[in-house]
Amino acid sequence: MQQKLKALLSKSHGCMKNRSDFVFRQCTPKDADKINEMVLWFLTTSFATESMKLKPEDAKDVAKYYLDSYLLNGLSFAVFERSNCRLAGIGLISIKNYGSKVNMEKVPEPYRRQVRLQIAAEAGVVTGKSPELGTYGTGQLSIVYPQYARSGMASEINALIVDIVRFRGCRALSGSISSSYVLKLCLRAGYEVTGKVKLADYVDSVTGEKPFTDAQPPHDFFYWVHKPLYPTQNKL
Repeated sequence: MQQKLKALLSKSHGCMKNRSDFVFRQCTPKDADKINEMVLWFLTTSFATESMKLKPEDAKDVAKYYLDSYLLNGLSFAVFERSNCRLAGIGLISIKNYGSKVNMEKVPEPYRRQVRLQIAAEAGVVTGKSPELGTYGTGQLSIVYPQYARSGMASEINALIVDIVRFRGCRALSGSISSSYVLKLCLRAGYEVTGKVKLADYVDSVTGEKPFTDAQPPHDFFYWVHKPLYPTQNKL
């Protein structure tokens, strides 16, 4: 299994001119501290809409949730500079059954409003389908540090996520997007927008409040995107 994942991660999709300067490999326990730091940065600073950013004390629990759930599942990978082992990007992946619902009890309380927003945008495109359809993949977190933003790394990571979930036999890749920049990348990669929520008008299904009224163009919508795949019969 590890050898196949290693082979998939070594494949270049041509998105990066300097790909040979980086190492793409499966996440290991030794990577946990660096990846935790990256996820904390993402949760507290990277969202364009201020109300979507988490407070540092809340982000700690959410980062732990992501690492505990996806870091060592045999699917997720990280990107490091070859010369100094500095973390540059990550792709945390999950595979789910069609029709399965989110277990909110496992989601840290400060993050539940974001998850409810994801559910609103998804609108049943995968959770509303029969389990007989099999599985789909989700890029739970695809993160690149800002200094690598124009390197093509984000596109390379997303292409590798497609490779991995396709090899695992998934029918599709499906997930949420809050950034208009990432949306453009996904549309170029063959995703379609299946759900769209205007953040300023969104009403939380539990609190009845509008938590994201500060959202401004071009990041004023939250999207669910979906990419059908052609699964092989092979399994990791």
